Amino acid sequence: MTKESYDDLRSLFEARKFGEVEQLLRREPGLLGVAGSLLDSADDESLAALLQVLGRVGCDYSEEAKPVLGKIIDLLDSGDPYIRMDAAYVFGTIASNFREDVERALPALRRLLGDDNPLVRSEAAGAIGNVGFYHPGLVGSDVGPLLTMLDTGEDDEREAAAHALGKIGATNPELLRDIFPRLVRALEKTREASCGGILLAFGAVGLHYPDMVEKYIPKLVHYLRSSNQDTVRYAVLALGNIACSRPELVKEAVPRLKELADVADHDLRVNVRMALSMIGG
Repeated sequence: MTKESYDDLRSLFEARKFGEVEQLLRREPGLLGVAGSLLDSADDESLAALLQVLGRVGCDYSEEAKPVLGKIIDLLDSGDPYIRMDAAYVFGTIASNFREDVERALPALRRLLGDDNPLVRSEAAGAIGNVGFYHPGLVGSDVGPLLTMLDTGEDDEREAAAHALGKIGATNPELLRDIFPRLVRALEKTREASCGGILLAFGAVGLHYPDMVEKYIPKLVHYLRSSNQDTVRYAVLALGNIACSRPELVKEAVPRLKELADVADHDLRVNVRMALSMIGG
C-alpha cells in the first residue's frame, strides 16, 4: 500500500463513489486494514455504504480485513439499527476464522438475536451461523434461540435461522436430524422468495439422512422453477447434497437441471453442473 493509494481511497470515499472504492479495495486488498479509519469520520449514509463494501470485499480477503474488526465489533452496539445490521453482516463475512475476535463479538451478537428490528435479528443469526461452521463449540448455547426464531420469526428470520442451523449442523448432523420436523414446518409457512436458507438446511439433512428428505424432493424440484434466483440456487445445492448420498432419489430433477446448465449466472451454472455430476445426469 502506498500513500497515493490511501489518498485515492479517501478521495473516493469523500466523493461517495463507493463502487470505485470497492474496485480499488479489490485491486489493493492491503487497503482494507486502513479502511477502518474512514469509519470514524463517516456520516450514517456513508458508514452504511462503506460497511457493505467491506463485507463484500472482506469476504474474499479476510486476512487483510482483520485489522478493521475491532471497529466492526464496536458498531454492533450502535444506536442505529441499520448500522447494527450492517456490522453483523460484515462481521459474519470476515471474522469467522478468527477465534479471538469471535469470542469478543459473541455477547453482542447474542444481544442482537433479541433486537427490536427483525433485520438485525436476521443478520445476527447469519453471523452466528458462520461462526458455528468454524467453531461449533462456541455456539452450542445459541441453538435454542435460533430454533425459537425458526419457529416464531418472520419469513426472513426463519430463513436466517435455518441457514445458521444448517451451518452449525455441518459438524453435528444429529442436530439436523432432530430439528428436521421444525424445518419442514418452517418451509410450509415461508414465502418462496425467503426460503433459501431452509432449502440449504434441507440439503444438509439430506447429505446425512437422505431417507428423511425423500418425500420432499418433488418440492425441492418445484423450487428449481422459482422466479427468485437465490431460491433456485439453494434448491440446486440441496439436491446436489442429497445426490452425494443417494443420487437415484433426485433423478427427477435432471431435466430441469439440464435446462439450467447454461444460465447466465456463473455461480448458479457451476452449482447446477456440480449437481448433475453428483446425480450422474
